[in-house]
Amino acid sequence: MEAFGRFLDGYSYVYVQLWEHLRAKTFAALEANERRKASLTTPELLVQRGNEIRETFIRSLDGLPKPGRSLNARVVGKIPRRGYTIEKVIFESEPKVYVTSLLYVPEGLKEPAPAVLFVSGHHLEAKCNPEYQRVCHDLALAGLVTLAIDPTGQGERITRLGPDPNAAPAEWGTTEHSYQGQQCVLTGTSIARYFLFDALRGIDYLQSRREVDPDRIGITGNSGGGTQTSLVCMSGDPRIKAAAPCTYVTSRDHYYLTGQPQDAEQLQFAMTKNGINFDDFFLPFAPRPLLLGAVDSDFFPVPGTELTLRRLKRIYGVFGKEDLVDWELAPGHHMYCKELRQAAVNWFRKHLLGAPADFVTQDDDQIETLPVSELWCTSKGHVITDYPEARTPYHRNLEMLPKRPAPRSPEDFRERVIDALAIRERLNTPRKTFPCVRQTRENDGLTVQSVLFESEDGVIVAGCLAQRTGAPPTEAIISLSEAGTLELDQHLAEAKEVLDSGRALFVFDVRGMGSVKSEPISAYGNDYPSTFFNTEGWFFWSAYCLGESLLGMRVFDVLRASEFLRGGRGFERLALRARGLQPALWGYLAGALDPAIREVTIHDLIESFESVVTTERYRIDITPSFLAHGLLQQFDLPELRGLFQGRTLDLHTVSTARV
Repeated sequence: MEAFGRFLDGYSYVYVQLWEHLRAKTFAALEANERRKASLTTPELLVQRGNEIRETFIRSLDGLPKPGRSLNARVVGKIPRRGYTIEKVIFESEPKVYVTSLLYVPEGLKEPAPAVLFVSGHHLEAKCNPEYQRVCHDLALAGLVTLAIDPTGQGERITRLGPDPNAAPAEWGTTEHSYQGQQCVLTGTSIARYFLFDALRGIDYLQSRREVDPDRIGITGNSGGGTQTSLVCMSGDPRIKAAAPCTYVTSRDHYYLTGQPQDAEQLQFAMTKNGINFDDFFLPFAPRPLLLGAVDSDFFPVPGTELTLRRLKRIYGVFGKEDLVDWELAPGHHMYCKELRQAAVNWFRKHLLGAPADFVTQDDDQIETLPVSELWCTSKGHVITDYPEARTPYHRNLEMLPKRPAPRSPEDFRERVIDALAIRERLNTPRKTFPCVRQTRENDGLTVQSVLFESEDGVIVAGCLAQRTGAPPTEAIISLSEAGTLELDQHLAEAKEVLDSGRALFVFDVRGMGSVKSEPISAYGNDYPSTFFNTEGWFFWSAYCLGESLLGMRVFDVLRASEFLRGGRGFERLALRARGLQPALWGYLAGALDPAIREVTIHDLIESFESVVTTERYRIDITPSFLAHGLLQQFDLPELRGLFQGRTLDLHTVSTARV
């Protein structure tokens, strides 16, 4: 039996409604931010706003690790090159957090020289990649001491080797960042915390070197390195005197419309809600010299880069320093290309060296690069081989596990769950459901109605209400699964005894699932690791940046289904059944919040959120849709059992360990 025809029997183009819902909220927040910035017409107001952004950003990371510990830096090798020497350096940003790096020291330095921190983009080889070797080569030849560091999850800092340790790791880069980043979300921090802190400690190392003038340090990188450069700028660190983020900076307005994903370190909680667009990254840094590097065929939209430049020009103009922000638009695709590295070198020559911007680079094939293995700081190119005790973001995040105060009462506990799911405003906004019956069918003694209603403004949800033909029942069971009404016949077959006993069954689709499933908005599919970056993941991160949660939205939809059945259909008693990892969460959380649901049967519920954080290799089908920022600061799943007192709870859990 088909629950609905296309477009909910012609009623609604529901397949883009979640995208439109989040788009409207995103653009409203961005527009409000632009109106606010237009009123910042004095340097004092801009400085004040920059401080707010910095504090908001650091708060979204739940602070930074304590600085000041010894770096325990050691030089483990040197490579003489024409015009400079490469030193292989390992330092500890935190105890047992080993940062592998290369220090390029120009020849003939007679006094401390300016320096540049080079932060790597998403290349497996990171600092050793030939593209990045060429940038550091040019910086060193131009007289700038340059420190290139491996970010976590790349280069020598991959955290999981495959069956053959000499081959590429099983996971690295964006996959590893997002995998560990999910664990950070649950504790209320961000994996960006560790990217940023490692970079700040790189600055500490540069300042410790006698060859470096500690008051003249810059930073650059492209792609993920452009992200890290922007994070350092947003931190407002006063030691950075010039910056050149490349092939990353666009505008949130433009990037949203691409539907493209971003890494976990590139997105901070409530950043859109708090009015932080790409140009705002640099308000805590302004009006220090800033060069935006872009290429004309990038997947980070260049019109967004140009818009951000215009916005920054206005901001810098208020300081009377409009000439200190500029951009270089080069031909080509997403890379730190010849034109960008020449522009960046000359930017730093001008603003750090006080020298003419007359450096001329060579073509890529004219710059000799070294084999990656010759630049390793470790014996086999893996920190975890030489230092098995090494700590990764997983280990560092364990220290962020919160200790929750005991709830004062069941009501107090429900309030905490509501806040963790970010649905308070929805619950406090009265709305009619406006139910609409699209079809009524009678078959084999069953009457089945296909119903849709508004969960909130602009969001339609749908379900099928089935009962034995005859006297209307007084009890209904909400049935949840990922496919929902697309598996209507299976639901009806499994619920035969329920229906025969005179109860009704409501097979329900939350937003984005079942008959209201969203259309794909990117090329990423549903296989791991694309599950981090696909449509579902994109919806999660868009909601996350708004200070909301996709999980909370879907729990709210289930609560609205309960309201519809009790108010719109007059059922005196409700029950709920859910199967599947995600539906189990929706059902269990909704049941905990709604005492009107008297019986709850849950299959496939993960054992706890804390176990996702404490299990280093948790199951790969736990995806962003399972998460809410800082959820573990408020509650965990086992604690909710107390909210079912006086009701029937039949709960079946599954392990979070990866199999």
